[in-house]
Amino acid sequence: MASLLPKAKSKGNALLIKIGTICALAGLVAGIAGILFFSNYNPKDESIGAAASVVFGRIVKQNELVSVSQDYSIVDKQADAYSFFDLFDIPFTDNSFWYRYQGTIKAGVNLETAEISTQDNQVTIALDPAYIISNTPDMENSGVLEENNNVLNPIHIEDVDEFQRWCIEQSQADAIEGGLLDDAKTEAEKQISQLFYAALGDGVSVQFNWRETPTD
Repeated sequence: MASLLPKAKSKGNALLIKIGTICALAGLVAGIAGILFFSNYNPKDESIGAAASVVFGRIVKQNELVSVSQDYSIVDKQADAYSFFDLFDIPFTDNSFWYRYQGTIKAGVNLETAEISTQDNQVTIALDPAYIISNTPDMENSGVLEENNNVLNPIHIEDVDEFQRWCIEQSQADAIEGGLLDDAKTEAEKQISQLFYAALGDGVSVQFNWRETPTD
C-alpha cells in the first residue's frame, strides 16, 4: 500500500495542473474575446467623439476665427454751404474737400458660441453667422486730397470726422453687399474642416450648421 501513495499524489498533481491549465486557457480566451468585443463594439463613435472633442476644444480656445480680410479705398467729395431755411444755398458760402479713406476690413466667426455633436464618423459644428470683426483705417494713406475752404464757411474738424464715419459705414456696407460674409463662412468651414481632417483622418465627415441669428 505504501508504494501506491506516490502514484496517487502524482495523479493528483497532474489533475491539478491539467485543471489549472484549462482554467488559464479559458481565462486567456475570455480575455481575448472581451478585448475583441470591446474593441469592435462601436469603436468609431467613441474614438471620433472623444478625439473630435479634443480638436474642438483647441479650436474654440481661439475665441475668434478671422476668416477673410479685404482692403478698400474710398475717394469722395464732401461739400457744404449755408442755406436759407433749407430752401436754397446762400451764395459764396460753399466749401468742399476731396478725401481718400483707406482701410482693411476683417470678417470671421465667433468660436465662443460654437457647439459640436458627433454621430458615427460625422462631426457637426454649429456656428453663429459670420460678422465684421474689425475695420482698421490706414491713416498713412488716408487724408485730404484737395481742399476748397471758405472764410465765410470754413471746413471744421467735425466735418472730416463725420465724413470718416460715413466711410466706415459705407465700406462695411459695400463689403457685405460684395459677399465678404459669405466668403468668411466658406473660409471658416475650410479651415475648421482641415483641422479635423489633420487630426482624425479623411474618414471623418465634417458638416456645418449656421445659425440665422447670433446666440444671446
